[in-house]
Amino acid sequence: MKKVVICCLFIMLSAAAFLHAEATFYGSARLGLWYESTDKNWNLYQNGVNASDLALNYAMQTNSRFGAKISLKGIDGRVELAVTPSKVGLRLLYGKITKGDKSIIIGQDYSGFKPYGEQVYGDDLNFINYGLFYDGRQPMVKFSCKNKFNAMFIIPKVVDVTGLGGLKFLSPKVNLSYEYSGKKMYFATSVGVNINKYNKNFNTDQLDKMILSYAVTLTGKYDLGMVNLLAQYGYGVNVGNYGICTITPSSVVYDSTNASFEDTKTFGGLVVIGCKLFTAGVSYIETCNSLWTDKDTAMSAFIQKKVNICKNVFLVPEVGLINNMKDNTGAKEGKKIYAGMKIQADI
Repeated sequence: MKKVVICCLFIMLSAAAFLHAEATFYGSARLGLWYESTDKNWNLYQNGVNASDLALNYAMQTNSRFGAKISLKGIDGRVELAVTPSKVGLRLLYGKITKGDKSIIIGQDYSGFKPYGEQVYGDDLNFINYGLFYDGRQPMVKFSCKNKFNAMFIIPKVVDVTGLGGLKFLSPKVNLSYEYSGKKMYFATSVGVNINKYNKNFNTDQLDKMILSYAVTLTGKYDLGMVNLLAQYGYGVNVGNYGICTITPSSVVYDSTNASFEDTKTFGGLVVIGCKLFTAGVSYIETCNSLWTDKDTAMSAFIQKKVNICKNVFLVPEVGLINNMKDNTGAKEGKKIYAGMKIQADI
C-alpha cells in the first residue's frame, strides 16, 4: 500500500508539471505527548490486570499529513497522505469538476458525517467513538449544489455479524447532507442509509434477511461573541453496519438460537464551549439492544487552551477524561484520565 500511494503521488505531481497545472503543496506535522492514568477497572477489562497504571504516550500522530491541491482548466484535484515514521496511508484522493454552482467529486473524500469537537487527544480524537457520528473518509461519487446540498454514493459497508458468510450488498451506501454557514451560525444535517442482504444459498443457516442500517445527525454552531457553542445530536439503527465509529457495540445482533436478528439503537451527542481563555467539551454515547441485559454507555470530556508559538506552529495543552462506563452486561469498563499536549507545525 505504501508503494502504491507514493507512486500515485509521484504520477499526479509529474502530470501537474507536464500539463502546467497550478499546484499548491501543504503539510502538517503533529506530535502528541500524553500522560495517561488508567484505573483498575480499565486495565482489568482491557488487559486482565487488576491494577491502576500511569504511562507516557509520546509519538507522532497518525493524522500528520502531506498533500497537494491541483487545478487545471476547471478540474480540481487533491491528494493527501497520512505520513508517520512507520507508514504512509491515503487520506484524500479525488478529482472535482465544477460547473456554475454545481460540482461532482469522484474519489475519496469526507462524507456528510464530519469530525467536530476540537478534542486533540488520541490523534485529534474529536469525540470519535464517544458520541460523534463519523464514518471516516470514503470512496464515493459526490454531487453538490451551491456548496450546501450534497448527495453521496459511497462504496457499501459489509459487516457479517454471524460469521456464516453470504452477506452481499445490493446498492451503494447513500448519504445526503445539507450545510448552512452564516456570519454567526452554522447548521448541518446528515442522513445515511446502508443495505445488506444475506443470501440463503451462501450461508449454513440459510439466512434470507435484509440488514438495514441508518444514521441521522443534527449539528449546530453559534457565535455569541465572547463564547462559541457547538452541539451535535445523533441517532441511528445498526450504525456499526453503516460504518459509524463507536466504542460501544453498535451493529445488528444475531440470535443463533432463533436464527433471527435484533436491531441495535445508538444515541450520541456532544457539546463544546469555546472562549478566549479555554475550550471545553463533553460527549456521550449509548447503545441498546433487546437481547442485552443492560445498555452499553461511554463518555468523554476535555478542557484545553491553544498556545501559538510562531506563525503556523502551536501547541494545545489539554486535560481530559475517557470513561467507558459499563458494557451491555453491566460490567464496569473503567476510565482513563490524561494530560499533556499536541504540538503542531503546518506548512
